[in-house]
Amino acid sequence: PCSGVAKPGGCARDSDNSDIEASVVKEADSSRVVEPEKRPRKRGRKPANGREEPLNHVEAERQRREKLNQKFYALRAVVPNVSKMDKASLLGDAISYINELRTKVQDADSEKEELQKQLDEMKKQLASKESCSTAPPPPDEDRNMSNKLIELDIDVKIIGLDAMIRIQCSKKNHPAARLMTALKELDLDVHHASVSVVNDLMIQQASVKMGSRFYTQEQLRIALASKVGDAR
Repeated sequence: PCSGVAKPGGCARDSDNSDIEASVVKEADSSRVVEPEKRPRKRGRKPANGREEPLNHVEAERQRREKLNQKFYALRAVVPNVSKMDKASLLGDAISYINELRTKVQDADSEKEELQKQLDEMKKQLASKESCSTAPPPPDEDRNMSNKLIELDIDVKIIGLDAMIRIQCSKKNHPAARLMTALKELDLDVHHASVSVVNDLMIQQASVKMGSRFYTQEQLRIALASKVGDAR
């Protein structure tokens, strides 16, 4: 509306200007591009094709539980005594079994140390006996022993408590029987023995284990020569 005194044509001109401004505002509003609302992207695994997929947490949890159950099955297979079938009892039984094994290992180590001490003590006693050996035999007895050693070829090898014996001698006067008697008198357990004859020679081989008495290679060789070479 026009108030007061208006110039001719003034009111119509103002109305035209208002219409033009309204048209421009409508065109500006219609030219605006409404962008869609951006939603936050979910984190997930990225497959080989490069597209990201949401992680299926239910499937991942199922796989984790399945692997855990497989490990419990494997643990149950190695534990000898399972009191109950639930997982808590299985873990308790496994801990008890491990502690039992640890105790057995400690006992075995203690027993090993004790045996080693006994063996060292036996070696000291033998060394002391060898250092305090008796006087040499009379000349006649010494000569007879030398003749026996010449007639016999005795080879002795000792490994721990086991001994390998090889004797080569004349086949006269039953040397095989004399060897078995000598091994018995020397408290040696026979594991294996063999005899072969070549012309007038007899070759005997024996694998023995020491019992209550321990011998060095030289001691056992002399003892066998004394007993096997004596053809009374």
